[in-house]
Amino acid sequence: MDPLGDSFRNRQIDIASLPDYEAVDFTIVSENYLQKINIQTGIFMLVCMFITGILWFFFLDPTQSILLLCVISLYFMFRFWNNYKLYKSLGFAIRERDVIYKRGYIFNKTTVIPFNRVQHASISRDIWDKLLGISSLKIFTAGGSGSDIGIPGLLPETALKLKEALAHKIVQDDF
Repeated sequence: MDPLGDSFRNRQIDIASLPDYEAVDFTIVSENYLQKINIQTGIFMLVCMFITGILWFFFLDPTQSILLLCVISLYFMFRFWNNYKLYKSLGFAIRERDVIYKRGYIFNKTTVIPFNRVQHASISRDIWDKLLGISSLKIFTAGGSGSDIGIPGLLPETALKLKEALAHKIVQDDF
Protein backbone atom coordinates (compact mmCIF):
# COMPACT_ATOMS: atom_id res chain seq x y z
CA MET A 1 0.00 0.00 0.00
CA ASP A 2 1.25 3.46 -0.90
CA PRO A 3 1.81 5.51 2.33
CA LEU A 4 1.09 8.77 0.52
CA GLY A 5 -2.10 7.47 -0.97
CA ASP A 6 -3.41 8.34 -4.38
CA SER A 7 -3.55 12.07 -3.60
CA PHE A 8 0.18 12.74 -4.16
CA ARG A 9 1.02 13.85 -7.67
CA ASN A 10 3.95 15.74 -9.07
CA ARG A 11 3.28 16.24 -12.74
CA GLN A 12 5.66 18.03 -15.06
CA ILE A 13 4.65 21.52 -16.19
CA ASP A 14 5.11 22.59 -19.79
CA ILE A 15 7.53 25.52 -19.72
CA ALA A 16 5.84 27.15 -22.72
CA SER A 17 2.61 27.45 -20.70
CA LEU A 18 4.20 29.50 -17.91
CA PRO A 19 3.25 33.20 -17.77
CA ASP A 20 5.80 35.70 -19.04
CA TYR A 21 6.73 38.12 -16.26
CA GLU A 22 8.11 40.59 -18.82
CA ALA A 23 4.60 41.01 -20.26
CA VAL A 24 3.74 43.02 -17.15
CA ASP A 25 3.38 46.79 -17.45
CA PHE A 26 6.02 48.13 -15.07
CA THR A 27 5.45 51.36 -13.18
CA ILE A 28 8.41 53.73 -13.36
CA VAL A 29 9.69 55.64 -10.36
CA SER A 30 9.36 59.40 -9.91
CA GLU A 31 11.54 61.77 -11.95
CA ASN A 32 12.58 63.26 -8.63
CA TYR A 33 14.70 60.15 -8.10
CA LEU A 34 16.74 61.12 -11.18
CA GLN A 35 17.17 64.58 -9.66
CA LYS A 36 18.33 63.00 -6.40
CA ILE A 37 21.03 60.86 -7.97
CA ASN A 38 22.15 63.77 -10.16
CA ILE A 39 22.42 66.04 -7.10
CA GLN A 40 24.49 63.39 -5.31
CA THR A 41 26.73 63.02 -8.37
CA GLY A 42 27.06 66.81 -8.64
CA ILE A 43 28.11 67.13 -5.00
CA PHE A 44 30.70 64.40 -5.50
CA MET A 45 31.89 66.23 -8.64
CA LEU A 46 32.31 69.50 -6.71
CA VAL A 47 34.36 67.71 -4.04
CA CYS A 48 36.59 66.19 -6.74
CA MET A 49 37.01 69.58 -8.43
CA PHE A 50 37.89 71.20 -5.08
CA ILE A 51 40.53 68.53 -4.42
CA THR A 52 41.87 69.02 -7.96
CA GLY A 53 42.11 72.78 -7.30
CA ILE A 54 44.12 72.15 -4.13
CA LEU A 55 46.39 69.71 -5.97
CA TRP A 56 46.87 72.23 -8.79
CA PHE A 57 47.67 75.05 -6.39
CA PHE A 58 50.22 73.09 -4.37
CA PHE A 59 51.56 70.23 -6.48
CA LEU A 60 50.61 70.08 -10.16
CA ASP A 61 51.80 72.02 -13.15
CA PRO A 62 49.20 73.39 -15.63
CA THR A 63 49.52 70.43 -18.04
CA GLN A 64 48.85 67.90 -15.30
CA SER A 65 45.93 69.98 -14.05
CA ILE A 66 44.31 70.16 -17.49
CA LEU A 67 44.76 66.42 -17.98
CA LEU A 68 43.25 65.69 -14.56
CA LEU A 69 40.31 68.04 -15.24
CA CYS A 70 39.67 66.32 -18.59
CA VAL A 71 39.65 62.88 -16.95
CA ILE A 72 37.35 64.09 -14.18
CA SER A 73 35.03 65.77 -16.69
CA LEU A 74 34.79 62.62 -18.81
CA TYR A 75 34.14 60.55 -15.72
CA PHE A 76 31.29 62.78 -14.59
CA MET A 77 29.75 62.98 -18.07
CA PHE A 78 29.64 59.19 -17.94
CA ARG A 79 28.17 59.27 -14.40
CA PHE A 80 25.34 61.63 -15.40
CA TRP A 81 24.59 59.50 -18.48
CA ASN A 82 24.69 56.41 -16.25
CA ASN A 83 22.24 58.04 -13.80
CA TYR A 84 19.79 58.65 -16.63
CA LYS A 85 20.07 55.09 -17.96
CA LEU A 86 19.70 53.68 -14.43
CA TYR A 87 16.59 55.77 -13.82
CA LYS A 88 15.03 54.58 -17.09
CA SER A 89 15.68 50.93 -16.18
CA LEU A 90 13.87 51.00 -12.81
CA GLY A 91 10.36 49.60 -12.64
CA PHE A 92 8.01 47.67 -10.39
CA ALA A 93 4.69 45.90 -10.62
CA ILE A 94 2.24 44.35 -8.20
CA ARG A 95 0.36 41.27 -9.34
CA GLU A 96 -2.20 39.09 -7.57
CA ARG A 97 0.43 36.88 -5.94
CA ASP A 98 3.74 38.71 -6.14
CA VAL A 99 5.81 41.88 -6.46
CA ILE A 100 8.22 42.33 -9.39
CA TYR A 101 11.13 44.77 -9.37
CA LYS A 102 13.49 45.32 -12.30
CA ARG A 103 16.65 47.36 -12.63
CA GLY A 104 19.82 47.59 -14.67
CA TYR A 105 20.42 48.46 -18.30
CA ILE A 106 23.65 46.61 -19.04
CA PHE A 107 23.16 43.81 -16.56
CA ASN A 108 19.42 43.46 -16.07
CA LYS A 109 18.14 42.05 -12.80
CA THR A 110 14.53 41.21 -12.10
CA THR A 111 13.35 40.04 -8.71
CA VAL A 112 9.96 38.37 -8.27
CA ILE A 113 8.84 38.03 -4.66
CA PRO A 114 5.72 36.00 -3.86
CA PHE A 115 3.61 37.54 -1.11
CA ASN A 116 3.94 34.42 1.04
CA ARG A 117 7.72 35.09 1.28
CA VAL A 118 7.34 38.71 2.44
CA GLN A 119 8.15 39.19 6.14
CA HIS A 120 7.55 42.94 6.35
CA ALA A 121 7.95 46.21 4.49
CA SER A 122 9.25 49.60 5.58
CA ILE A 123 9.39 53.10 4.14
CA SER A 124 12.54 55.20 4.45
CA ARG A 125 13.39 58.77 3.51
CA ASP A 126 16.77 60.45 3.70
CA ILE A 127 17.34 64.21 3.59
CA TRP A 128 17.29 64.35 -0.22
CA ASP A 129 14.14 62.24 -0.36
CA LYS A 130 12.39 64.67 1.99
CA LEU A 131 13.51 67.71 -0.02
CA LEU A 132 12.44 66.12 -3.32
CA GLY A 133 9.21 64.55 -2.03
CA ILE A 134 10.07 60.88 -2.60
CA SER A 135 10.44 57.72 -0.51
CA SER A 136 11.98 54.26 -0.72
CA LEU A 137 10.04 51.09 0.01
CA LYS A 138 12.06 48.20 1.38
CA ILE A 139 10.55 44.72 1.22
CA PHE A 140 12.11 42.08 3.46
CA THR A 141 11.67 38.40 2.68
CA ALA A 142 12.10 35.08 4.41
CA GLY A 143 14.80 34.22 1.88
CA GLY A 144 17.47 36.45 3.41
CA SER A 145 19.14 39.66 2.31
CA GLY A 146 19.74 38.42 -1.25
CA SER A 147 16.03 38.35 -1.98
CA ASP A 148 15.15 41.62 -0.23
CA ILE A 149 14.39 44.57 -2.49
CA GLY A 150 14.36 48.32 -2.12
CA ILE A 151 12.29 50.38 -4.54
CA PRO A 152 13.62 53.97 -4.58
CA GLY A 153 11.98 57.11 -5.93
CA LEU A 154 8.36 56.44 -4.99
CA LEU A 155 5.97 59.22 -4.16
CA PRO A 156 5.21 58.99 -0.41
CA GLU A 157 1.53 58.24 -1.08
CA THR A 158 2.44 55.43 -3.46
CA ALA A 159 4.97 53.96 -1.02
CA LEU A 160 2.37 54.00 1.77
CA LYS A 161 -0.29 52.39 -0.45
CA LEU A 162 2.15 49.66 -1.50
CA LYS A 163 3.21 49.03 2.10
CA GLU A 164 -0.41 48.77 3.24
CA ALA A 165 -1.28 46.48 0.32
CA LEU A 166 1.66 44.23 1.21
CA ALA A 167 0.64 44.19 4.88
CA HIS A 168 -2.90 43.27 3.85
CA LYS A 169 -1.64 40.45 1.59
CA ILE A 170 0.65 39.13 4.33
CA VAL A 171 -2.21 38.99 6.85
CA GLN A 172 -4.52 37.48 4.26
CA ASP A 173 -2.02 34.70 3.48
CA ASP A 174 -1.53 33.93 7.19
CA PHE A 175 -5.15 32.90 7.64
